[in-house]
Amino acid sequence: MSALTDALDRILSWLEEYNNLDFARFESLQPGLKFAEIEEKVSSLLPLRLPKEVYELYQWGNGVWLDEEIYGRFFENYVFLSLETSLATYYEMTTINEEIDECNLIIKQNWNSLWFPILKDLDGRGYYVVLIHEIQKDTTPVIRVDFEEMGDYPYIIYPTLTNMMLAEAECYTSEIYSKFAYEEEYIRQKYQDIPMKIWRN
Repeated sequence: MSALTDALDRILSWLEEYNNLDFARFESLQPGLKFAEIEEKVSSLLPLRLPKEVYELYQWGNGVWLDEEIYGRFFENYVFLSLETSLATYYEMTTINEEIDECNLIIKQNWNSLWFPILKDLDGRGYYVVLIHEIQKDTTPVIRVDFEEMGDYPYIIYPTLTNMMLAEAECYTSEIYSKFAYEEEYIRQKYQDIPMKIWRN
């Protein structure tokens, strides 16, 4: 078992056992997809490819159920998007219609086509994205795209998706989330590159 799947399974086990958080519930997570299902769904992205870490993530769970977003903030209080929603969001952000996109034009003009969203801020202020490439990568950095800072270079929050989920698993199993303890930032920094690096294409 990989470190990523182990971390995700620890999160799931904790949620299944305790289920007392007001932002993340076991029942709100869709079952994972089979590898072939993921391949079929993402074939429209070609020639760009999702990293192997992202395949592993969606085999573990396919994001939150529709209309369950308030209870689907499994990671860093961001909503875990289903693969279908991630794909729809990607195409929405990379397609510009100047007639109907007037309010979002600046955001879309600054959206990079290599950014693939997997987590969404519940208030619509931005996304956590991974990187897609023509040649499939094993790992991917996790980048925070903040709509209020569009035009600036975004920060790499975690060097890999695995690092992010290791931090999340430790936050859950240490009961940081249920106690709202101050150690959360310390735990995250163990898995981040500090100081954080700016992502440049």
